[in-house]
Amino acid sequence: MNITHDHQLVAQIRDYDICFAEFLKPSGNGQKIMQAILLREAFSRFAQQGIAIRQDGPTAILDVSCGPGDYSVGWTSDIARFLPKGMIFYCTDYPRGMSRATGEKYTTTTVNKIEAAAHRGQLLLAQPAVSIDADLFSGEGLLMPAGKSADIVHWSHSGYHVRDALGADRDDPRATESGLQTAIDKIWAALDERGLIFSVHQTRDISDGVPSQMLPVSRKYCGALDDIPERIATRSGELGGYVATVNFASPLKFPELSDADWEALKQTAQRSRLDPSQARTLRLLNFIAYDFTDFGKAALEKLGEDGRLATYVDDFKSIVLDNGGYIIVKCAFQMLSKSREVAIRLDDIARQLRGKQPEYRQEMAIEMENDSIWWRIVSH
Repeated sequence: MNITHDHQLVAQIRDYDICFAEFLKPSGNGQKIMQAILLREAFSRFAQQGIAIRQDGPTAILDVSCGPGDYSVGWTSDIARFLPKGMIFYCTDYPRGMSRATGEKYTTTTVNKIEAAAHRGQLLLAQPAVSIDADLFSGEGLLMPAGKSADIVHWSHSGYHVRDALGADRDDPRATESGLQTAIDKIWAALDERGLIFSVHQTRDISDGVPSQMLPVSRKYCGALDDIPERIATRSGELGGYVATVNFASPLKFPELSDADWEALKQTAQRSRLDPSQARTLRLLNFIAYDFTDFGKAALEKLGEDGRLATYVDDFKSIVLDNGGYIIVKCAFQMLSKSREVAIRLDDIARQLRGKQPEYRQEMAIEMENDSIWWRIVSH
């Protein structure tokens, strides 16, 4: 038995950043590619119509739940060409959120990466980037410095983490609702009256006939929240706001495994003998469970203790095999505003983006294939 390998794999599935990085590999996941396409197309229209982008000075941007900063650099670099006077960049995250790579706070790491991107000419900063450490889901902490507001707020895929923040109360519906309401209220308070929020979270929506095969499946095992977009829309409406939504689906590819390979994933004693494809699958399955409440125990470890790991693995194995090697991940790209005038234009932009989805899916597929070729080259 390879004890070192076994311990490494256990440590990996307990580490959110590692599992998230596995999930995001572009050769196997179209979500971030499709998200980037929608962002590009939306901001092109924002610029044309003068929505939220300042023409007389830098545009103030707030990145909520910035994490270690790699995606912050990615999306701000993508939209930089649409900001004629550059940006003032603010980022916020949980005060105890730490980058595994640098040992620094997420916000510190993000600011450093944004500054480096500006130095490389990827984006234009009108002033040094600003970090704000704040608990999104509780307390009174502001997400922006006093007296400041954001023209554009980005909030992507952190709403689910309200359960992690709640600890022992993570399965209490009232605590969950309160935590999410606090988050939305804080983000709303940071937004300029004519600004906009763009938020991306996974959704259980099936209005287009396409069901998600990720969080709605894992929810029955670990309680993962698959209705964050609905909660955002409801609360923003209560606050007097408006929301325009574009739902999109993308594939999450799994390695090709034999029946015996899948069976081995159910046996904790065999983890030291898992090959790279099985190890990737294990990290994906752990991320899909979306339970990082306990730093000392991964979601799959908890399912093993509860006697539900085998059923969990079988559920996803069945979906992967039925689809021919992937599951469908469904997300909601939401654009929110306080202004009715802005909301009318956002509704029209959302209609345009929905109408061009076939083109966007084709672009996503091409980029995924190119990334797959690249990964095959660099891995040899």
